[in-house]
Parts: sequence; C-alpha cells; structure tokens
Amino acid sequence: MKIIENGRVICGIIMPENPTPREKFAASELISYIEKISGAKLEITDRYENKIIIGEPDKNPYARALLAQEEFEALIPGPEGFMIYAKGNSLLLAGSSKNANEMERGTVYCVYAFLERFLGCSLSAFSKAGVEAGEYVPVQKTLEIADIRYVKACSDVSYRTAIVQYGAWAGNPNHELNIPFLDWLCKNRYNRILTWASIYEEYKKNGMLEAAIKRGLMFSVGHHEANKLFLPQEGNEYFPEKYYETHPEFFKLLSDGTRYFMKPGDFEGQFILCMRNRECIETFARNVITWLDQNPQVDIVTLWPNDGKGDACQCEECRQYTKTANYTYFVEEVSKIVSAKKPDVKMDLISYNDVILCESESIPSTVVVDGSTWHTEAGLRTVGKPDGSCLKDNVYEESLLSWKKAGAQVVYYDYFMGNYGALQRWMPMADEMQAMCKRLVEKEILGLGTQIDVFNVWNNIFNFYTYGRTAYDAELSLEDNLNEFCKIFGEAAPMLKEIIQMGESIIDGQVQIQDAGEHLIRNIDKEKVYSLYEEALKSAETKLARNNVRLMRMVFRYSDLEVTSEKLDVTVPHVITKAADETGELWYMNDNFGSYLTDKEGYGVAFGVQKLSDAVYEPDYWYDFE
Repeated sequence: MKIIENGRVICGIIMPENPTPREKFAASELISYIEKISGAKLEITDRYENKIIIGEPDKNPYARALLAQEEFEALIPGPEGFMIYAKGNSLLLAGSSKNANEMERGTVYCVYAFLERFLGCSLSAFSKAGVEAGEYVPVQKTLEIADIRYVKACSDVSYRTAIVQYGAWAGNPNHELNIPFLDWLCKNRYNRILTWASIYEEYKKNGMLEAAIKRGLMFSVGHHEANKLFLPQEGNEYFPEKYYETHPEFFKLLSDGTRYFMKPGDFEGQFILCMRNRECIETFARNVITWLDQNPQVDIVTLWPNDGKGDACQCEECRQYTKTANYTYFVEEVSKIVSAKKPDVKMDLISYNDVILCESESIPSTVVVDGSTWHTEAGLRTVGKPDGSCLKDNVYEESLLSWKKAGAQVVYYDYFMGNYGALQRWMPMADEMQAMCKRLVEKEILGLGTQIDVFNVWNNIFNFYTYGRTAYDAELSLEDNLNEFCKIFGEAAPMLKEIIQMGESIIDGQVQIQDAGEHLIRNIDKEKVYSLYEEALKSAETKLARNNVRLMRMVFRYSDLEVTSEKLDVTVPHVITKAADETGELWYMNDNFGSYLTDKEGYGVAFGVQKLSDAVYEPDYWYDFE
C-alpha cells in the first residue's frame, strides 16, 4: 500500500465518528511526521482509495470492515494495547480503550510504533527548539508498506511514571522545554506524571495539563504538599478555612503541649497531623473529593509526609502506635471515604526513611504504596547488575512486598538520574532494566516511577529511555534498545553503542546510587571514551547526528570535570557542587547549554555547578552546535 508517491499524497486518514482528544492527537502526529519524512501533508478525508484508519472497530465503520470488535478485543484486551494492520489499500492504527483511565493511549502508541518500526524514525530524544538535535526522522519521497499484522496486546508493566521534581530544587513549571518533555514521555511510553500539588496547579494555568490530556498522560498529585493542599493551616484557594485556627486539634500534639505549625521550608516536621483524629480524617477526605471533582485528570493522590524523621503526634491515641501504623491508618481511612465516591481514584502512601516495613495485616487495594529504594538503615540501593539483583531478594523488595502481602498495590520509587546528591553525573544502569521489568511482572508489582525533570534528560537519557520502553514491552533486550536509541547518531551509532556499553560494564552493583557516577569516572578508560567521541564526531554525516554526539559527550565531560575538580566547599546544598573549575569549562557548559540553574531553555541537559572562577573558557568544536 502506498501512502506517498514521489512527494504526492495518495492516501487519506479516516477518523472515528466521534474522535477523542487522543485520537485527534494521534492523527495530528501521523500527519506531522509523514510531512517531515516526505514533504507531503496527509488530509483527513475519504476521497482516496488508500486509507489510514484511526480507531477501533466500534468507533470507526472503516475499521469494522476489516475486523469485528469482538476479534479486536480478543487480540487487544489492553490496557494500552494496539494493532497495526495493513491489508490491501487499508492501514488500521488502533488501540484499546475499555479499561479505566486508559484514555486511548494505545492508539497514540500505535502511531509512534508505526513511525519507528515501519518508517524508520527514532523518537528517543529531544532538545532545544531551532537546533538540529534530538529525534531522528528519515527523508524519503515515496512511502510504501507491505501487508502488516502487528499486535501488542497490552502493556507489560502498567504504571510507568516520571516523578517530576523540579519545583522542589531548581527550575520552574513554566520551563520552555515542558512541551517537548511531555512529547518525549508519551513517545517513550511513560503514562503518568507524579508531581507536587503546586506544580500541578501551575500546569493548569500554563497549558501543560491540556497538553498532557491529549497525550493520555494521567497525574499523581500531592507529593510533600498534600497536607498543605487538603488541610491548609492558613487556607488556600480551594479551602479558605484556616484550619490551624479553627481546628488546632487536627495538627500533631508536641511533647510541650502545643500543636505543630509547619513553617515555610520546614521539612523536619515529617508527619504534621494528628492521624487518629476522626474529624481530621473525614475533613481531609471530603476536601480530597471536592478537589478531585475539579481535577478529573488525577487518579492517584499522593499523601506523603515531609522528608526528615520528626516526632509523631503525642496525643493519647496516636502515641499508642508507631509512626508507620498511624500513617497507614490515616491513608487507609481517607482512601475508604474517597473510594466510595471516586472508585477509580487511589490514595498513595510512601514507604521510606523510618517508615519502611508494613505493620498492617490488611490494606485496601485502593491504596498504592510507593516503596522508595532509599531506606534509613540500608541507604540507597546499588545499581547496574544485569541480573536485576540490585532490586530483588533484598530489603527494598522485602519492604515493598510486605505492603503488597497486606493488600495494597505497590510500585517502586527509584532514581534513574541518581538522587540529587549524585549531582546529575552520568550513571549507566540500563542493562539491569530488562531483568528488573521482568521481575516487576513476576512479582505482580504495579510498576515504577523515577525522578526525572525537563532539564536533565540527556544526563542519563538511555536509563530513562530503556525503562519506558522495556516496562511497556518486557521482551525488549538491551541490544534492541541500543539499536533503536542510537539511530539518532547516524553513522556514529557504533561508537556511541560502545561508549554506553563501556559505562554499563563499569557500573555493576559496586556502589550506591549517590556514588555511582563518581565510581564510573574513577574507573572507566577515559582516554578511550574521549577517543571514541572524536571518532563519532568525525563519522557523523548530519548536523543532527553531530549535535546529538556533542550532547552525549558533554554529559560525560561534565561528569569527568565535576568529579575530578577540587571541591571547595562540601557543605554546599546537595543540588550543586562547588568545584574549582580552573578553566571555566564547567560554568561555560552550564551558562550556554544547561537547563538547570540558569533558568534558560537550554538543551535538556543539567550541570549542577556554581560560577566560582573568573577564568574565561575558549570553546572548541565540541561546543559548536549546528
């Protein structure tokens, strides 16, 4: 079947009778990419004999002519499954849609899979607008496909989230790379964003929420700001009541007899409420329901405490129990009330710090537990074992499965970018993803979320890419992901594959996440890596490939300089480093290309450094972007 012939359109798109925002978006993406490939712009019309059909049979009569809805549903039960079916002069691109909060993501994924699998695109990266960097799109004037019957019945791991942290430490929710970041998440099979309440509220104002909805992304909202949102001490735009004045008994009783008041920037309070106060629980739950009525894109509310290890409430009832028991009780009770009105919405509890092992015998399935791979006694997990053993048969899995045994749905909270103490250094850990994703399926763990921000994608982009793709399709191998990802480097792909594999071989479970990037730099053959980058730049035949090589090399260069430079002040906050930077190269990278501290658009790469040197760096060809 021909779609484009010598730059001329000979095929039309047929939409469902009542297309949803996702189906409209899928069609618009197909039109956009076909035009990038061929220069020809498809139309939504039935006037051509050759037809691309969007949507499943019960939504589109042209799809029903190819197969019955019953056959489609048997093949594609979902969630997030899809079919690419080309026969004669028809091409069907359709995803499942019958599961709760599924939102036709399968149809969007179907279009992207068609572009990659059958038209040769690689949608694995993004960067600054106006610079040739990021994803690879081939150019050809004629597009013709053979008969196809490709089926992905459902996603293998159903919960694949980006934990968007940038409101906490750096950047802002109005970052210029926000929309490219959303695109990247969707293209690479992330299906939700978990973020702070204040960030989500800003998304509603700046267009991010609307953009996410049409891509099918769901939201988990609250984070460390849940109490501030739903029981505000001094009122907010949703709930003007000043609860600290009207109900001081809602807040935890301190040992001196006063009630706790959380001041701005105070993260030592940890659990700030009296978690056994029945009126507090019911008021909190009613407020959650009121807020959800206005925010239908949220299907998980994260009821997380602050960081730290503050004392629990000292009231007569609370002090009979542990902090973990009180926290679990509070989340369970809120969940019971909310689920009666919102059966598809879940409450999320985080297990970390000194709240680790489950102490409850029975937890409702409307509770999701985020098990952080950062525990008080064990610290952060080690990374990089290809057999997945950094996350199996250890304290992290034991903890998570203890909550699952009690009845909760469980997910991991992980750190594919490192934690902030890792300072955005390159930390290869993709080779463990295949085993890890299979383990999630085997143990019926709902999924995993990783900290990831609009400004640091390139720092550990292959980690992020590999998880999204492999969690969706656990049959993918590391080699599969490397081959697809490295298309963005053109003729330089073999050199980049070798560099990535070198890094993966160095990080092999020896150290914890916060130290992995430093361990890599101190143990990798840097001379060979730099030599491979030189060869890669010479081999790359397009601006796109050369610029992508430059970005990958810049991450390595930053990691090298940051680790090996003299540290001037070890007390600096953990999101930045005070390195000597004798030549000024570190700050040059940050000031001209970073998206992290400067609040500029940047290139989607982060450099956690401060300007401490007056040295003026004279850039070479590695910084000469085209």
